[in-house]
Amino acid sequence: MRLLCFSIDIPSHLDWGGYLATAVALQRRGTEVCWTGGKRIQTIVEQAGLRYRALASSGWQHTMPPLPPGLNPGERTAARRQRGLDVWLDPDQVLAARDELLAFAGTFAPDAILIEPFAAAGVLVAEQMGLPLVVVGRPALPPTSRPGAATSAIIRLCAAAGVPGDYWDKARGMPRSPYLHLDFFCRRWYADLPHIGPQTVFCGGLAAAIPSSPPSPRPTVLITLGSTFNKDERFFRRAAESAVLVGAQSLVVTGRHNTQITNSLRAAPPAHMILQEWVDYETAFAQAALAVHHGGVATTHAGLRYGVPQVVVPHAGDQTPQAARVTQAGGGFGIKPVDFNYDQAPGILAAALYDAGIRAGARQLADEMHSLGGVETAAQAVVDVMM
Repeated sequence: MRLLCFSIDIPSHLDWGGYLATAVALQRRGTEVCWTGGKRIQTIVEQAGLRYRALASSGWQHTMPPLPPGLNPGERTAARRQRGLDVWLDPDQVLAARDELLAFAGTFAPDAILIEPFAAAGVLVAEQMGLPLVVVGRPALPPTSRPGAATSAIIRLCAAAGVPGDYWDKARGMPRSPYLHLDFFCRRWYADLPHIGPQTVFCGGLAAAIPSSPPSPRPTVLITLGSTFNKDERFFRRAAESAVLVGAQSLVVTGRHNTQITNSLRAAPPAHMILQEWVDYETAFAQAALAVHHGGVATTHAGLRYGVPQVVVPHAGDQTPQAARVTQAGGGFGIKPVDFNYDQAPGILAAALYDAGIRAGARQLADEMHSLGGVETAAQAVVDVMM
């Protein structure tokens, strides 16, 4: 059996709780796997042991023009929304990637195509070739007739590609496979979504066995904004200084290539702060008593697997529902950025660190995640689709 994986060329889009790891597990089971995308992620994928075919473009618009000056608030909101759509649904970019991916897929002859939610060219190719499509990172939602912001863009894209769009949730503006969606959370995580398609397999995730380190006199608060939304020095300082006030030490992870903020924190560090540009999440979460972050999928997923209470302060996109789900699941708090201020942040961190109910809720979520089997469950589901 042959599997073609496709993603946009941003390293964080290799994760989704287990995307790259599932491809590796499938190769270990004997499936011939090839990953495709732009050159930015080639080294990461090859280091994982997978064959890689670099494309000139993955369909993602990496460079966007600044917003025009003088916009009123309504115009600015509309311009931001349009720019967000152009990032991943620009017809020229997506169709160019589609053409190159289609040519390679014709040679590789896969039995299925595995994509992440923003890999639009892969959706088009799977439908054009009549192949089973597997979507990683989002559950399948039931159809709705109410159009969304991306509906017209997807309709135009499908028309240009010559496909009816059967592999799209056009109203919500996301891929929807009739075959399989892999989601690396648990069903309870989506309590706000009462109806989820039966083609969704919840895989959860496992925690690695990490050797214990010598105990610290202070609990450790992991503070990160991932690799994309990490240009907020005030957030890092506010969280680290609040950690001190509640008797903790902070592990602040600023991200690679974030030199200005890293140097600033190093020059005037908050007390009891450990500063790193990058950490291994498996080790960091195994040692953390609390995580304070933006709500990225990989960060949230790691916190759930390790049973670590979380304070999520969303900065953009789908981080807002992630924050809300942390609260409703009882594993921490989702906090609006405006509310994460010097007056309230220490109390929020203290509650997340020391409230027995929050700690128990985080532990229960970890147990549910572990029970679902993680990557091996995902790999078996993909094999079943390809059989």
